[in-house]
Amino acid sequence: MNPRIVLRYAAAAIAIGNFAVHAEPNTSAPGRSTAASTPMPDATDAATAEKSALTRLRFDRGAYKPGIEGLRVVRREATLNLLGAKVALNVAMSLLSGGVSLGGRSFSKDDLEGDRLEELEGDPVAVNPAISDLNDALSRIATGIYRRRVAAARDTALKDGSTPEEIEEASQIPKEADTPLHPRAWHLVYENLSGSDELFRLNFGAELGRAGFMRPPAVCAYQSEPFEWTVWQANQWQRLRDERAKAVAHCTSVLAETPEKRW
Repeated sequence: MNPRIVLRYAAAAIAIGNFAVHAEPNTSAPGRSTAASTPMPDATDAATAEKSALTRLRFDRGAYKPGIEGLRVVRREATLNLLGAKVALNVAMSLLSGGVSLGGRSFSKDDLEGDRLEELEGDPVAVNPAISDLNDALSRIATGIYRRRVAAARDTALKDGSTPEEIEEASQIPKEADTPLHPRAWHLVYENLSGSDELFRLNFGAELGRAGFMRPPAVCAYQSEPFEWTVWQANQWQRLRDERAKAVAHCTSVLAETPEKRW
């Protein structure tokens, strides 16, 4: 990109707090309806057009392994199997070294990979919200931010003697934001290691932005109340659909507070 344009975008991002966007007034004649001449677009086409016009956040799996894109279930057997493997390894190390080795790095059940839910294969409810719903919601916010930056950069270009080509370049709204959206947990996790209950919680989280020096990314985390497995499954997984919507709303609200300069 032209260095002059880059400088304008940087200046626009810094000064954007003082920039206001005003809607153009309705110039149609009073009382005149345009419904007859302008057919209503199909709802699906309108939604598709809206998404295509967004400056989208880039989904980045980061350090997570493939599989984070879909909902996983972590059962207590996963922890018991891991503990058994660690004990066996420690015993083997003790025999080899002639000493006792019971140490090792601690772990959380939330860090376990879990198993795929095959019965939800192809169901949008199983898709990590950082790819779909949350990404859509945050992309709408990003679009507003980038449009304001572009408007400020274009205004500068029109006044500083820029060439028509530079003005055109300054007027382009990017299709993808600079800021990545990283997923975190997207699991149904068992509640109690001991006992025989079938309680599970839904865990979800996401990170917005790259970590910098003394500057961690913006983070959101959501955890549902524990419910019996049969409750999660009932009515075609309605509880999961409800809790997923709550998780998206929570993370949208939290990450929307990220300062504009971080987007």
